[in-house]
Amino acid sequence: AAGPRGWRPRPPRGAMDDPLMLVAIGVVSLCVVVVSAVITWTLFFRGGAPKAPSAGTRAESAAERFPAGPLHIFFGSQTGTAEGFSRTLVDEGRARGFHAKAVDLEDFDPDELQEVKVAVFLMATYGEGEPTDNSSQFYTWLKNEDDAVPSDFLASTQFTVFGLGNTQYEHYNRMGKVVNTGLEAFGASRCFAYGEGDDNGTLEEDFDAWKEKMWESLTAQFHPDGAAAGGGEVDLSVVPELPFSVSFSSSDVSRAASIPASAQHGSTRFFFTSVDVPVTVNRELRDIEDGGSTRHMELDLAASGIRYRTADNLAVLPENSDAVVEAVAAALGYDLDATFVVQSEDDAHKHAFPTPCTVRTALKRYLDLQGIPRRSTVAALTPFVADGGQRALLDRLVNKDNRAEFNAHVVEGCRSLADLLTGEFSSAEIPLEHLVNLCPVLQPRYYTISSSSTLHPTSVHATVSVTQTPLPDGRVHLGVCSSYMQQLDPAQGHTCRVFVRDSSFRLPAQVSTPIIMIGPGTGIAPMRALLQERKCQGATGSNTLYFGCRKRSLDYLYRDELEAYQAEGTLSQLHLAFSRETPGQKVYVQNLMQQPAQAKALVEGLMDQGAYLFVCGATAMGSDVHDTLLTLLQQLRSMSREAAEREVKSMQDAGRYVQELWSA
Repeated sequence: AAGPRGWRPRPPRGAMDDPLMLVAIGVVSLCVVVVSAVITWTLFFRGGAPKAPSAGTRAESAAERFPAGPLHIFFGSQTGTAEGFSRTLVDEGRARGFHAKAVDLEDFDPDELQEVKVAVFLMATYGEGEPTDNSSQFYTWLKNEDDAVPSDFLASTQFTVFGLGNTQYEHYNRMGKVVNTGLEAFGASRCFAYGEGDDNGTLEEDFDAWKEKMWESLTAQFHPDGAAAGGGEVDLSVVPELPFSVSFSSSDVSRAASIPASAQHGSTRFFFTSVDVPVTVNRELRDIEDGGSTRHMELDLAASGIRYRTADNLAVLPENSDAVVEAVAAALGYDLDATFVVQSEDDAHKHAFPTPCTVRTALKRYLDLQGIPRRSTVAALTPFVADGGQRALLDRLVNKDNRAEFNAHVVEGCRSLADLLTGEFSSAEIPLEHLVNLCPVLQPRYYTISSSSTLHPTSVHATVSVTQTPLPDGRVHLGVCSSYMQQLDPAQGHTCRVFVRDSSFRLPAQVSTPIIMIGPGTGIAPMRALLQERKCQGATGSNTLYFGCRKRSLDYLYRDELEAYQAEGTLSQLHLAFSRETPGQKVYVQNLMQQPAQAKALVEGLMDQGAYLFVCGATAMGSDVHDTLLTLLQQLRSMSREAAEREVKSMQDAGRYVQELWSA
């Protein structure tokens, strides 16, 4: 009969009390000892000791297990998506006979790349065509500005590239395209066609379609027997093997700080380096009659060691709410106060976040329980859902031929992983190590700093629009970071984790140079910082601001400050666009730019006075402003479209025309 783990059948009562039975057991035991001694003498004194498997034997077993040979999957990832795709390719590659291995481009080494025979590159583009943090050194090497890399350096390497981008940005998938051409310039040959996906709509669908054809091609090239046999699909119902384990202990949580930088995951190093700072101000900027919320926040940096420059970017690490953490822990049967540590026998393993830590800390500060999960994340729940009806729903939702239902139920329905684990898939029984493996980590949100580092050297200001989306079923979807920041209360001593990264907004070196600022909505943040800085500098050049919102009475952010700057002369020109103030007439900042007086002043400032143009806000607004600028140059300077584009590009290259935009 089956019993619990560790259970063994008990001997029949009285059997061990029989004297004859005891004698028999004694004789058998003596024989076993004698035989063991003889075998030991024979092996060790006659050279018959068993030997460890040779390197050749291990290589042969690897070759047998992976007849398609090695496959290196390099990823450049900013938010974890490309890294998640790399794990998918590793699992699928191994199922198809490839010795697949994911490689973080932070660990890129040119000499090691030269030894790679077949490589897949998954390249995300960050912001306006920039490399991700973990791929910046690889990108610098690939540019080969000093011509140190010969054109045949990768002559023995075959590769393919998939780019991850967003069509809302001007330089869509720039990094994927750069890597695709750059590797070929070093002599590498393409083993499969370049592919790319759009995070503004169908990224996972684009990736799935690309990799399906890629596997067909790679299997035919490197494992034709496997291609003929078919198969190779990953069985989602099987609990995956993990490269790490979780053990519970009473370890001192302070030991987490001892994890060396070399053992920290590059894409989540912010968990190890960010600093908790006190919140000193958190006030509402909109009128009480407005249904939305925009917060002005001030954080005390005095004891943090953090320094910033005017209009840099403040990164804030959000936390899941206590209610969500407790609900998920209850659903999964976790002890929130238990302490655990992540361990691995693989020296190459990188820690995603500091441990030892409590389960509560992991669920609250590291795992993204409130974001909308991708289909691959939901599919990873499959082996853990026990209820048959729930399993049937899960199988239907993650079926690649049924994307419409997944999009409707999860994406458009704004259902988080926490919602699914406490609702539709409440029967899931997920060991903690598997939740850590399948759940995305919390990502920092970046806010362009709205304060001058000269005026406020030990305090940093942020302007935060709170995301609140009413849903048809009565629920309200809250932005993970903005809702977290909204509830931070200075009176209760609340803190938040932050770090600073450089911005592209830099004022001209000469204080006599004019600046033009376009920042509707929370795009006003860096413009506020620049105005503070220009006042501190005693700038003599003009300062012109275009600001837009819905109504003057509702969401005119920092109205008192802007009007005071205008009254004292710091702000030379203030142009206001209110999109909902006049019935039937929507006015936006790009409309104001086209008015004759403004258009003339804008073009003269840029073309004749060397003015700097700063733009901040949504990508759609940034695109409209860019197109308007091109149109004005054509109209007022009789330029062709191509000449206007060259002129604008020249301004961008010189740092005189800077846009910092975010996707809606």
